[in-house]
Amino acid sequence: MYDELLQKVKTELYNKVKHYVLCSWYNYWTTVLIGDMISIHPAVVPTIKNVKGVDLFFDGQPFDLKITYLPSEYSDISAAMRNPKDLIVWFYENQRAQRFGANNRLFVVVHNSKNPDLSWQLKQEVKFLNSKIQEFFSSKKVFQDDKVVFNLGGNTYSAIAKILFVVK
Repeated sequence: MYDELLQKVKTELYNKVKHYVLCSWYNYWTTVLIGDMISIHPAVVPTIKNVKGVDLFFDGQPFDLKITYLPSEYSDISAAMRNPKDLIVWFYENQRAQRFGANNRLFVVVHNSKNPDLSWQLKQEVKFLNSKIQEFFSSKKVFQDDKVVFNLGGNTYSAIAKILFVVK
């Protein structure tokens, strides 16, 4: 029984833990990289210290940076890009309860059109990411139209939110 347990740890648990650790490491460092690319744009003021729910200021507004992928519920990236508010509301309304926040958010949606399962790889394409980030912050402003209203847990919330699509 003990030998069987050790074998399962080696063959099953080890690989699961290894995969989790590698994914967490990759997501953390690519988030830092993308955050750094955003923070050097002249239109962005990064926060100096950790402030819960505020990673940067853009056009005078505080934003929490969220780097994510197109949800499986959205099979058409073109439709999401045509109606970004729908996707933004979906992100707010489908956040995990323990990570709830109604603060302003900047969503960076990374998407590989040819193979969505490989979207994570785009986060390592530094030149491509940087060009999309620079283009976004050089051409966008915060408007009253960026206000979204969403419902969660029987309550109604509002926030200012923008979405940057990084699609290849």
